[in-house]
Amino acid sequence: MKAIVLFSGGLDSILAACMLKEQGVEVIGLNLITPFHDCSADAAARAQEIGIELVTRTFGEEYMKMLAHPRWGYGSNVNPCLDCRTMMCQEAAKLMEEIGADFVATGEVAGQRPNSQKVHQLALVARDSGLKGKLLRPLSAKILPRTQMELEGELDRENMRSFSGRSRVKLAAYARHSFGVKKIPQPSSGCVLCENSFAPRVRDMLKYKEQPTVWDARVLPWGRRLRLDQNAYVVVARRSQDCDALDRLFAMPERSRCVLLYPDNYNGASALLVTDLAPEFGQETPEISEELQKYVQTAGSLMLRFSNPDKYNVPEEGPVARLYVGASVQKIEIHPDPSVEQIEIIKEKEKADKAQESSAQSQVSTDPQEQGDANE
Repeated sequence: MKAIVLFSGGLDSILAACMLKEQGVEVIGLNLITPFHDCSADAAARAQEIGIELVTRTFGEEYMKMLAHPRWGYGSNVNPCLDCRTMMCQEAAKLMEEIGADFVATGEVAGQRPNSQKVHQLALVARDSGLKGKLLRPLSAKILPRTQMELEGELDRENMRSFSGRSRVKLAAYARHSFGVKKIPQPSSGCVLCENSFAPRVRDMLKYKEQPTVWDARVLPWGRRLRLDQNAYVVVARRSQDCDALDRLFAMPERSRCVLLYPDNYNGASALLVTDLAPEFGQETPEISEELQKYVQTAGSLMLRFSNPDKYNVPEEGPVARLYVGASVQKIEIHPDPSVEQIEIIKEKEKADKAQESSAQSQVSTDPQEQGDANE
């Protein structure tokens, strides 16, 4: 028999793969990358360690459509876990058909995630993914309904387990004693959609854009996000890597309409102004409307607000910014505006969690090749 195992490289997916291998099943791991989570490197390393083939696939705009309108809604933050899990199982079902595999397995444990892995939710995912009796959770198989493979005697239910709940202690012990796993993977930070410090940015995106794109998702981790009104927001860099990220985002042809501001005659923060009033990518002679000019000046004032005045080194004529708009570059004077102090940074807490922000930046990349929910 041949099985597709959703594989993140975490403890649960490793155990699921090892349990099936022990029963003589040929295992192919499937790692799925989403715009908000990429664990493909860890998955590849772990797949090699346990001796299974790994296939990696990436979700793009179809994931963003699901995120904007999830059938089963969100978890505690902006995490559409049931819809996400269903998409992953549907992708596994496609691969199963492509290579002639017999069933799909995951490392899910009943009750491990109280908002997405209750028994009835596991059944819901099996139904909505179209897999029905061909979706196996070997770690909890003994407390779940029998699958088609068990009913037909192709898999021995007695060689599977009845794990439940959130504790990893018994899982880790099982991995060491039954499969000789010496290095137990630590729980990953997981999908950033679950993180308290990241969710407000996602909510802002979803509130003001009916159908956000992957590019919109790539903007989320960087710098300070400030909403000007329903038609515009600004991202102001915090550090040099933010500046580099904003440069790359602006250079992407698939970007939303935006302009980039960069300090010209002083040291300070750069800013990305995102608004539908900006010209299209590559436009050589862009027109700048009066309303767009106002947005640009506000963005420029925000650059000054978050730049260290002791390091301005501004000539007497005042600060000047380079404005990248369409395919042109212009220089504009920008002016301090005390009113921009009232524009709030989009965040949930008074002070953002730097560790979570760093995690988000590593998972939601501006590089299309560096873009999963946990595949367990």
